[in-house]
Amino acid sequence: MLRSPRGVHWSTVGMFVLLAYGAPWVLLWPAIQVSADLSDPAGNPGAYIATVATMFTPGLAALLVAVTLQRRRGKAILVELGLTGFFTRRGWRFALAGIAGAAVLISGSWGFGMLFGWVHLDPEHSVAKELIVRVTGEQPPMPMALLALLQLLNLPIGIAITAIAATGEEVGWRGWLLPKLLPLGTGWALCVSGAIWGLWHAPAILLGLNYEQRNPLGIIMMMIGCVGAGVLIGWLRLASASLLPCVLTHAALNTFASYQSVLFPPFDQRLVGPLAITGWIVMALLIVACVLRATRLRQRNGSQLGSPKVRNTELFP
Repeated sequence: MLRSPRGVHWSTVGMFVLLAYGAPWVLLWPAIQVSADLSDPAGNPGAYIATVATMFTPGLAALLVAVTLQRRRGKAILVELGLTGFFTRRGWRFALAGIAGAAVLISGSWGFGMLFGWVHLDPEHSVAKELIVRVTGEQPPMPMALLALLQLLNLPIGIAITAIAATGEEVGWRGWLLPKLLPLGTGWALCVSGAIWGLWHAPAILLGLNYEQRNPLGIIMMMIGCVGAGVLIGWLRLASASLLPCVLTHAALNTFASYQSVLFPPFDQRLVGPLAITGWIVMALLIVACVLRATRLRQRNGSQLGSPKVRNTELFP
């Protein structure tokens, strides 16, 4: 098995990436052929359902590699996928911190957008109202501001539902891949895994996901955003030794981001959003905060992060 001098099994990682990347292209290729538009889920339900299905492919790829190439059996499979020690007190504590961080990222990206004049708060002319009128042919039964408030109350339910699909991704990216890259050093492992995660979105980006930018620029922007988000979510994985914070933070990020449709009229999503330019600013600030926090934890606990001998469930002593 091909291994770099620094201890990364690149042949195993390469097979995982090949499987994780291949499945979304297979699932979404028919939609790409007919130029389906993910920015309009109501008009393209098949493409939207296929996109949700792709979220399970990284976890399935990791499972396949663990069983076939790594020959793990029984509980060793759960260890390899980062699923042992899932529900711990420390995991729940970092999960709550991650959800709060996702809220800060989303609201901060909107705040910078309004500060720069790129978006303005106007529920009565929001994307959601346009969709309701187009689908039903009628005006909403209540003011959009009230609907936005009701949607806010439903966010916990949205996070719980979204967490199912988010688990499929996180098992692959932070459960399996991130620990395999730790011999590169913690910083490089976080950035490389984030870049791989971002490029994985390429077929969905070509369908208009997030930026409505069906070209390499959209893919590059997604990679930049996922490197930042991957550093933050990956830090939660390493600091908590649990995959639970990653799953709930990822789910919260997706759920909170969808909430913007009831608040704002259409705007340039390359400029405003958690994975857009304003989001990059907020993520940079959050990463600085995490670096300071990690430094204090390392000084206090003698962290072994980055050691090639650290197992998935032993990322923190």
